[in-house]
Amino acid sequence: MATLRTPEGEQKYQDYIKAGGLDNGCPLCRDTARKTFTYWKIVSNDFPYDRVAGAHDMVVPLRHITEHELTAEELEELREIKHSYINDTYDYVIEAVYKKKSIPKHFHLHLVTLKE
Repeated sequence: MATLRTPEGEQKYQDYIKAGGLDNGCPLCRDTARKTFTYWKIVSNDFPYDRVAGAHDMVVPLRHITEHELTAEELEELREIKHSYINDTYDYVIEAVYKKKSIPKHFHLHLVTLKE
Protein backbone atom coordinates (compact mmCIF):
# COMPACT_ATOMS: atom_id res chain seq x y z
CA MET A 1 0.00 0.00 0.00
CA ALA A 2 1.37 3.40 -0.98
CA THR A 3 1.60 5.80 1.92
CA LEU A 4 3.29 9.04 2.89
CA ARG A 5 4.22 7.48 6.22
CA THR A 6 7.24 5.32 6.96
CA PRO A 7 6.41 1.66 7.65
CA GLU A 8 6.79 2.38 11.38
CA GLY A 9 4.59 5.45 11.19
CA GLU A 10 1.94 3.60 9.20
CA GLN A 11 1.96 0.71 11.69
CA LYS A 12 1.50 3.14 14.60
CA TYR A 13 -1.46 4.71 12.77
CA GLN A 14 -3.06 1.34 11.93
CA ASP A 15 -2.60 0.15 15.53
CA TYR A 16 -4.38 3.31 16.73
CA ILE A 17 -7.31 2.63 14.40
CA LYS A 18 -7.51 -1.06 15.38
CA ALA A 19 -7.51 -0.07 19.05
CA GLY A 20 -10.60 2.08 18.40
CA GLY A 21 -8.85 5.44 18.36
CA LEU A 22 -11.38 6.84 15.91
CA ASP A 23 -14.37 5.36 17.77
CA ASN A 24 -14.40 7.67 20.79
CA GLY A 25 -15.47 10.94 19.23
CA CYS A 26 -13.57 13.17 16.87
CA PRO A 27 -9.83 13.41 17.61
CA LEU A 28 -9.67 16.70 15.70
CA CYS A 29 -12.22 18.23 18.07
CA ARG A 30 -10.20 17.01 21.07
CA ASP A 31 -6.78 18.13 19.79
CA THR A 32 -5.19 21.07 21.54
CA ALA A 33 -4.56 24.02 19.27
CA ARG A 34 -1.03 25.13 18.47
CA LYS A 35 -2.58 28.34 17.10
CA THR A 36 -6.18 29.53 17.13
CA PHE A 37 -8.00 31.87 14.78
CA THR A 38 -11.63 33.02 14.88
CA TYR A 39 -13.04 29.96 13.06
CA TRP A 40 -9.99 27.68 12.71
CA LYS A 41 -7.19 26.10 14.66
CA ILE A 42 -3.84 24.56 13.80
CA VAL A 43 -3.20 21.20 15.49
CA SER A 44 -0.26 18.78 15.42
CA ASN A 45 -0.74 15.57 13.48
CA ASP A 46 -0.15 12.63 15.82
CA PHE A 47 0.44 10.39 12.80
CA PRO A 48 2.54 12.55 10.48
CA TYR A 49 3.50 11.83 6.90
CA ASP A 50 6.96 11.08 8.27
CA ARG A 51 8.29 9.68 4.99
CA VAL A 52 8.35 13.23 3.59
CA ALA A 53 7.47 15.64 6.42
CA GLY A 54 9.81 17.30 8.82
CA ALA A 55 6.78 19.01 10.37
CA HIS A 56 3.13 18.04 9.90
CA ASP A 57 0.20 19.94 11.34
CA MET A 58 -3.41 20.35 10.24
CA VAL A 59 -5.77 23.28 9.92
CA VAL A 60 -9.28 22.38 11.09
CA PRO A 61 -12.46 24.38 11.63
CA LEU A 62 -13.41 24.85 15.27
CA ARG A 63 -16.84 23.43 14.43
CA HIS A 64 -17.18 19.72 13.65
CA ILE A 65 -18.33 20.10 10.03
CA THR A 66 -17.70 18.86 6.51
CA GLU A 67 -16.29 21.08 3.78
CA HIS A 68 -19.77 21.62 2.34
CA GLU A 69 -21.01 23.01 5.66
CA LEU A 70 -18.39 25.77 5.89
CA THR A 71 -19.86 29.26 5.99
CA ALA A 72 -18.72 32.14 3.81
CA GLU A 73 -16.99 33.63 6.86
CA GLU A 74 -15.13 30.40 7.60
CA LEU A 75 -14.03 30.07 3.97
CA GLU A 76 -12.87 33.68 3.86
CA GLU A 77 -10.81 33.26 7.01
CA LEU A 78 -9.30 30.03 5.63
CA ARG A 79 -8.21 31.94 2.51
CA GLU A 80 -6.65 34.61 4.71
CA ILE A 81 -4.87 32.01 6.86
CA LYS A 82 -3.58 30.17 3.77
CA HIS A 83 -2.17 33.35 2.25
CA SER A 84 -0.51 34.55 5.43
CA TYR A 85 0.26 32.16 8.30
CA ILE A 86 0.27 28.89 6.32
CA ASN A 87 2.20 30.38 3.38
CA ASP A 88 4.81 31.77 5.78
CA THR A 89 5.11 28.59 7.87
CA TYR A 90 4.71 25.47 5.68
CA ASP A 91 5.81 24.15 2.29
CA TYR A 92 2.63 22.35 1.23
CA VAL A 93 -1.09 22.08 1.91
CA ILE A 94 -2.30 18.51 1.27
CA GLU A 95 -5.90 17.35 1.13
CA ALA A 96 -6.81 13.68 0.85
CA VAL A 97 -9.65 12.77 -1.48
CA TYR A 98 -12.86 11.82 0.30
CA LYS A 99 -12.36 8.02 0.04
CA LYS A 100 -8.93 8.37 1.72
CA LYS A 101 -10.00 10.61 4.61
CA SER A 102 -9.87 8.88 7.98
CA ILE A 103 -12.04 11.64 9.50
CA PRO A 104 -14.34 12.67 6.63
CA LYS A 105 -16.92 14.39 8.86
CA HIS A 106 -14.48 17.01 10.16
CA PHE A 107 -12.92 18.97 7.31
CA HIS A 108 -9.17 19.41 7.59
CA LEU A 109 -6.13 20.18 5.49
CA HIS A 110 -2.65 18.80 6.12
CA LEU A 111 0.16 21.34 6.50
CA VAL A 112 3.59 19.96 5.71
CA THR A 113 7.15 21.19 5.83
CA LEU A 114 9.42 18.82 3.92
CA LYS A 115 12.36 17.04 5.49
CA GLU A 116 15.69 18.69 4.78
